[in-house]
Amino acid sequence: MSQNRIHRLFGVSKGTSYYKKKGYPKSRKQPLSKDAATLTVLKEISRSRPTYGCPRVRAIAKRDFGLSLTSHKVYRLMKENGLLLRNKGTRNPPREHTGKVSVKTSNTRWASDLTQIRLWDGTRLRFTYILDCCDRSIISYRIGRYMWAVDVEQILQEALLKRFGQV
Repeated sequence: MSQNRIHRLFGVSKGTSYYKKKGYPKSRKQPLSKDAATLTVLKEISRSRPTYGCPRVRAIAKRDFGLSLTSHKVYRLMKENGLLLRNKGTRNPPREHTGKVSVKTSNTRWASDLTQIRLWDGTRLRFTYILDCCDRSIISYRIGRYMWAVDVEQILQEALLKRFGQV
């Protein structure tokens, strides 16, 4: 009986008769002794250049020491040994938001806003205003289909004229 008939009879492909089992590949992880040698190089670079992060340290290790490392490995080794840069965070401490906008005297604080109003026919109007935070009165406003920076400047000028007159 031919091989083709046997394969057809059992319903298997011809490749199964030529299959040779291969063992699992050995682990590609480097032994700890190589990690220790790499770590000494990374520590030396970080000590001489303390402001460098992972990408620069990796480039120097490749250029000066001939180490071809992945960025993941450099990051892991630097993180495990405390060689990473610290986040700068915020420069100033954040101010407290107490939620109090109102003031006791008029013309000490003004607020402004720009909002969009959609009409029933689908057109949109832009509405902007300047509000006195003491008595919550609108000093000046403008409404229109388009709103430009010039319009906001004009509203501010109108508010200044209404409150303080000609200077």
